[in-house]
Amino acid sequence: MALFSKRNASDARSAAAEAATSAPETEEDTTPAVAESVPHVPISVTTVSSAARTPEAPVSVSAAPAAAPAPAAGEPDTNVDLAQALTALAEGGDERAMLHVLRQSIQGKLLLSTSLDGVSEEDKAAGRVPLGVHRDPEGAVYLLAFTSPRELEKTRTAEGPVSGVAVDAVWALRQAAGEGYAGIVLNPADGKASAVVPKTLIARLFGDGRNNDLAKQALAQPRDADALQRLVAALAAHGGFVAGRAELDDEGNRKTVGIAETRLGDRRLLEVFTSPIEIAALGRGDDAYPVTAAELAAALRSDEGITGIIVNPAAPWLDVDRAQLAPLLDVR
Repeated sequence: MALFSKRNASDARSAAAEAATSAPETEEDTTPAVAESVPHVPISVTTVSSAARTPEAPVSVSAAPAAAPAPAAGEPDTNVDLAQALTALAEGGDERAMLHVLRQSIQGKLLLSTSLDGVSEEDKAAGRVPLGVHRDPEGAVYLLAFTSPRELEKTRTAEGPVSGVAVDAVWALRQAAGEGYAGIVLNPADGKASAVVPKTLIARLFGDGRNNDLAKQALAQPRDADALQRLVAALAAHGGFVAGRAELDDEGNRKTVGIAETRLGDRRLLEVFTSPIEIAALGRGDDAYPVTAAELAAALRSDEGITGIIVNPAAPWLDVDRAQLAPLLDVR
């Protein structure tokens, strides 16, 4: 199936370098081909002020909207990429910097503050604990989230340190967008590098539910021997997005869609993304087109010249050779 025509992302400049991150170089090349009708998912992200309101000391919620799951043993509790994005935003970043905060907020782990006073051992073991929140003057409740134990420690009170529970960032954001919350405050105790993300913006992050959260999490996890396999398995199960630009005919109708590729030496890598915001963060003006695993596999099978894929080139990213994509290529 000829899903799209190919279009390399930029003129010998890295797509990710344009986004102030590390990524491979790309070149300009357009080869027209007839594209099938595919849905277009626009993304418009509103800038959120980086000056988070200073919250009071975290308070216990007598009946949290949901309980935090217990973290698995040995999982990392420091979200370095998000902390760096928050710092860049605090140092005079613009809407583009806020985009990077948003996209980094949906990967890795976050620490949530909690009080264990009066919580039974059974509830502790099950992760059923009250979560720390910030209540604004209007009574809106924001979940508090921290990128590291050091950030959590900044909320220490006269009574002593605040306890924390490590959870998947995606879980925390989905909670903050649910009933009872108005959003989430990231690193609330940091005097500068903090941000408030309202639930309306979180809803845009997750769009219509087609984001590949598992692939995003695979990219955020330690790069061990199984990292590629986890990523490919997530793509084979849930698909993703490609970056494209529509070419119109004289009557304004779309006739082809050129999608972005990255060139690494003699390698041609199809750019694949886990969500529309990953495409928006590159700042190239591309549109986001969702593809199922079967559509992505068909596009790769239709062009033997594509030597692999690169996932989320704005970083953290992974490139995968065609030989390692067998689980995805087998999807029909």
